[in-house]
Amino acid sequence: MQKRAVITLGGAVVLAIITVGLARSWIEQQVASTTTAPETEKAESVKIVVAEIPLRFGDTIRAEHLRLVDWPAEMQPRGAFHSITDLTLDDERRVALRAIEEGEPLRESSISGFGGRASLSSVIDEGMRASTIRVNDIHGVAGFVLPGDRVDIMLTRNLGMDTNSAQTPDKLVTELLLQNVRVLGIDQDANEKRQNPGVAKAITVEVTPDQAQKLVLAQQLGTLSLALRGVADARPEQPARSIRLSDLSIGEANDAVDDEPESKPEPRRVVRQSAPAGPSDPSVRVFRGTNASRVEVPRDRTPSAQTANSFDNRPLSGPANGDPVPLWSNPADN
Repeated sequence: MQKRAVITLGGAVVLAIITVGLARSWIEQQVASTTTAPETEKAESVKIVVAEIPLRFGDTIRAEHLRLVDWPAEMQPRGAFHSITDLTLDDERRVALRAIEEGEPLRESSISGFGGRASLSSVIDEGMRASTIRVNDIHGVAGFVLPGDRVDIMLTRNLGMDTNSAQTPDKLVTELLLQNVRVLGIDQDANEKRQNPGVAKAITVEVTPDQAQKLVLAQQLGTLSLALRGVADARPEQPARSIRLSDLSIGEANDAVDDEPESKPEPRRVVRQSAPAGPSDPSVRVFRGTNASRVEVPRDRTPSAQTANSFDNRPLSGPANGDPVPLWSNPADN
């Protein structure tokens, strides 16, 4: 009995040792894989140039404005620079063509070539044109339109003239000419990071060649005004209609008011009155001097059959035989 217990105990100890060995081997493999992963990732990274400080449109690119950082090779941006000397020379300079934030990689499309300058043509998309319209503090949204914003352009003109070549107010109309147009510059400022609003005299927008022709023609027809769009509002209005003098209304609200549901009248309960068991006797009002009284007149009723031992063979009188009932008599006496 003791020998069997010793054998069982020895087998359990052997299994425990084997289990501990397997667990230790698995843990060592996991630790080895985690320690070699950073080395592999480091081997696949590259050095790229990023901005050390925020750069604005037209800023000169200098060596103290840049630094090198490690970047995953498979995620490096297209056109990135891998050396600071590729961007800076003693006798040549390069400038930023758009706003570059701190830590953002510099790319060929975001800076000019050597000896280049910050020109508006460098920020115009392919196939687009830059067109300028004249505005003031009212038509330019009080100067709150900044480079990079999106605006709608409206045209106000007069469709008719009277015999004296004077404008007729009832012919004024405002039309939505262009929608969701990007603003490139305010006066001579194209910095998209401009923070302070200012009253501008001219706004430069990015449009297609056809839209540029429309803007030139529209400035000869009437007055152009801007409507600033929200940052997340890029949906065009469909359909865009003209607003005339007859469309002006008083007290129009911006927020839609939910119409309260009309209160339906509560259903009335109809109670049918049961018909009377029999017609009521008619009545007559009798006036004696200044005194009035009401006398009921019995209807024609069939008298009950006389009993066999009845000795009263007088004919019945009264309403049953068509005899009138005196108004001063008691109907019971008949």
